[in-house]
Order: sequence, then C-alpha cells, then structure tokens
Amino acid sequence: MHDNTRLPGAPGQGMTGTGTTDDSALAGAVQAHFAHSSLGFAVIDAPGAMREVNGALCDLVGLPADTLIGVHIGEVFTTDADLSANRLHADAQLTRPDGDTTAVVLDVAPLSPDLRTVVVINSEETSVLRAALIRQSLNDLVTGLPNRTQLLRWLDRCPDVLGLVTVDVDGFHVVNEALGHDAGDHLLKSVAARLVEVCAPHGRVARTGHDEFTLVVDSPDDVLGLIRIVEDVDASLAEPVYVDGVGVGVTVSTGISVQRTSGRTAADLLRTAEVAARWSRQDGRARWTLYDPQRDTLERRQFTMASSIAGALENGEIDTRYTPVHSLPHRRVVALEASAHWAHPEHGPLSQDAILNLAESTGNAIRLGRVVLADACAQAGRWLAEFGDTTPLVAVRLTSHQCREPELVAVVRHLLADAALPADRLRLIVEDDVLLSLTPEQVEELDILTGDGVSVLRHQREGGRFDAFAATGVPISGHRVDGTVVRGLDDTAPPLVRSAVVGMLSWAVRNLDGDLFAQDVRTETEARELTRLGVAAAQGPHFGAPLTPGGVRDLLRGT
Repeated sequence: MHDNTRLPGAPGQGMTGTGTTDDSALAGAVQAHFAHSSLGFAVIDAPGAMREVNGALCDLVGLPADTLIGVHIGEVFTTDADLSANRLHADAQLTRPDGDTTAVVLDVAPLSPDLRTVVVINSEETSVLRAALIRQSLNDLVTGLPNRTQLLRWLDRCPDVLGLVTVDVDGFHVVNEALGHDAGDHLLKSVAARLVEVCAPHGRVARTGHDEFTLVVDSPDDVLGLIRIVEDVDASLAEPVYVDGVGVGVTVSTGISVQRTSGRTAADLLRTAEVAARWSRQDGRARWTLYDPQRDTLERRQFTMASSIAGALENGEIDTRYTPVHSLPHRRVVALEASAHWAHPEHGPLSQDAILNLAESTGNAIRLGRVVLADACAQAGRWLAEFGDTTPLVAVRLTSHQCREPELVAVVRHLLADAALPADRLRLIVEDDVLLSLTPEQVEELDILTGDGVSVLRHQREGGRFDAFAATGVPISGHRVDGTVVRGLDDTAPPLVRSAVVGMLSWAVRNLDGDLFAQDVRTETEARELTRLGVAAAQGPHFGAPLTPGGVRDLLRGT
C-alpha cells in the first residue's frame, strides 16, 4: 500500500484557527480517518488539481501519491458531470495505467474556500458487497439453506396450488443444553443435509425457525405424495447423528399442508404447515399431521378469547358465582363453591374450567385464581357478618399454578385477614394429580394452611381407583368424585358400570379418612344412590345452578 499524506491544515501543515488543544485533537482525528479509510480520498484545489491523496486512492488508481499530486481529477476519472462544482455526486470511470477500467462514484464536498474533498467509491466492490449482504440476508448462516425471508419470497411467486411440509426437530433444546450450542449447530447441519438429499428432487428447502425447516413443493400431485416424502425424511433421519462421539437420535414433528394460493399471503400459507407441525408436537411428537382448517378456526377462536382474558378481568367481565353444596340426606346447604363465570359477548357463558384452560395459555391462571379466591373470602366474610354461624363455609378450587406459588400461605392469610373470615370457614379444593405432583416445599405450604384451620378437599377427576391413592403429606378433610363417577349411578348406566361404581364408592366411604363428596349430580336417582351409599354432600344441576352473590344472600335469607 502507498504511504498516506497529510490533509492540508493538519498539525505540521500550516493549520489555521485558534490552535487550541481541542482543535489539534480534532484535526488529528480527521487526519487519521483520511489516512486509514478504506475509501479513496483526495483533496483538490479550485481548478481541480489533487493536493493530497490517501493510500486507498493510490491503491485504487494504481499510482503512488507523488505521481497523483498535482494531476487534475478529470485526467484520472472520466465523467459527464461538471467537476468544477462545489458539491457533486456523480458516476465516473477510472482508467488505470494498465488500461483496466473500473466504475466508481465521486462524492465532492467543500473543505475550505479554496479546497474540496473527493471521496471515490468503487462501484464494483459496492455491488459485490451488496450482493453478499443480500445473499447473507436470504440464507441461514448455520446450515447455508435459504432462510424464512427467502422462503416467503418464493411463496409470493408460487403457483395456484402449493404443498408445504414443515419439519420441527424434536427436543432440539435438550441437545443445546446438554452438549452445547456447537453440538446443536452440528445437529442442524446434519439434519439440513439429509433433508436436502431427500427433498431436493421434489422442491426447495429452507430453514424457517430455530429448529424448523420447510419444504415447498410447487403444484403437488396429491397429499399422498407429500406423505411419502415425509416418510422418506423419517427414514433418512433414523440413523443417529454423532456429536462429539455421542449418537443423537433425531425425530421430527411434521406438518403437511396443501393450499390454493389465490388471495393468500405468503405468511398465511406458511402458517398452515407450521400450525400442523405444532399439532404434531402437542399430540406426542415423532409424527406427521395434516392441516385441518376447521381445527385451526376453532383454535384461533380460542386464542382470541384467551388473549382477551386479561382485559375481561380488568373490566370486571369475569365474576365469581357460588354453587350450593347440599348435605345428604338432609339437603341443607353446607358449603358454597366459588368459581369463575364469564358471560362472553360472542360465545355465551363460559365455565371456570373453560376459562382456566384459556388462562393457562396466556399466563393468567394465577391471576384468575387469585381473583376468585379474593372474591370468595370477601363475600364469605360479609355473609358471616350478616347471617352468623349458620353461614355455609366457602370452598375454592386452587389452580395448579396457585398450589405451586411460593407465597400461597401469605396470600391466603392476607385475604382471610382482610375479610375478617376465620380460617376454618375456608375450604381449598385441590385436584388429585396436582397434589401428587407437589414438591415437599409446596406440600409444606398447604400443611401450614391446614394448621391455621383451612381444610383441604381432594378432588378425584374422571374416576380412578381410591385404593391407588398415594399419601401426599397434606392432612385431607375429605375426598370428592366428579360427574364421570356419578353417571354410573343413573338409571341409564349399564349394569356392569353401575356395579363397579357402587362398589368403589362403598369402599371409599368405609375406608378413606374424611367425608366423601360428589360433584355434578344431575338426577334424583343419582342423589338417592349417593345418599344410600353414605356420601356426605353433593352438588350439581340437580341441587341448583351457580348463584350470584345476591342469589346467595336470598338463599341464606330463605327467600
């Protein structure tokens, strides 16, 4: 590289001005930028002769600085533009001493009344760089495959019918966490290579996500052809990928979609295959699933509803209702179970189970549970103050998230204190599978609450075997069966089912600690059988629908 020269006015070159330290520092910075820039720089005088040049310009032109100094800029660069202009941005052509020509861009700007700067940009290098940047923006750096942006461009120019196959690598995060990100990259490269080998004859493959690849097949003959490709992919991936000597088995969850493209956006087309791949993951992984528009429509509706839960809680659209629990055989109200109720403006009334399922998907489950618990404690405190000791206790079903909340004891104690409600007036209902999955620390939280006087009712969902219950470490005041068991007592139940349910409930009443309760009782026949078997209390449509707080007050008044 040729030696750089100084800018006029730089230190040591007759720089004008105040000569302060700040001026010198600034001039030094300008000189350094001029000298070391990768762009060609020149300083020209009023007629256009080059007064100073930097090394990058010397390299571009192919001449040393002492040869270029004094040469008119127009003798080196040919352009139709007026090189005498004070400011200029123009295309030009450089002819080197060996006769080679290069397209350049000249940027001219004033430096002082007598001097101008010229920046020379190599258009060919810029084009190469631009092309490289475009390639980089459209290709995945790890696998070298086209990326999501490139695939969406393909979909913008696709035929009338399109086949899409999205492949998600199962458990990819486990490889990253156990073996490191380099191992994860190696796995992705191997999967990409096998996908290309299998899919290249059929279409184009791109990496469309962290652990996701998508095959685009123009005008597929039928869905069966895509399924055969997926089966070939599975067979190709059956052989382990070796990472640092460790054989890693690879399975994939795959979504298959065939779509008409008219009037559809690229993102919407890709989404159909990605949704189907997500269904494969949800349904157990290592499988393929066809896109189902009806299932998708239903899910979208649920997602829309789920996203509006936070606003509904904030606006008071979700309120708390109270289901009367009646003792057997006296049919007195002995408890009121609180549950969330949402009169949805489009989809009608939603039960707590439906609301909770939606809340789980958006992270609002704990908030929903706290709202119901707070409402229940506050209302129970008011009813106790109004009706005295004859007031039924209030029961609240804890969500799985609430049971695992580190501050559960503090939250419950705070709500009881605010409501002036004694702890023995609150019953917490916990599902059996949740109880059995709690850590010792979480069990201790419930144990502390039972020590305060709060009772815990164990709810058995969808039947099962009472004698298979494992000890949880939590003092249980009772057990409850749901409607799937109670249906076995109805007149319409098959004799074998009825006999099994009667035997199970009889055993439970005799052998389990605490009372036995029944939920979702719908007929008088069911109620009579439960009474005969010794079940302590029951609730459900037969005993009355959930009540508003006003409805509970009327019930307690006997009106």
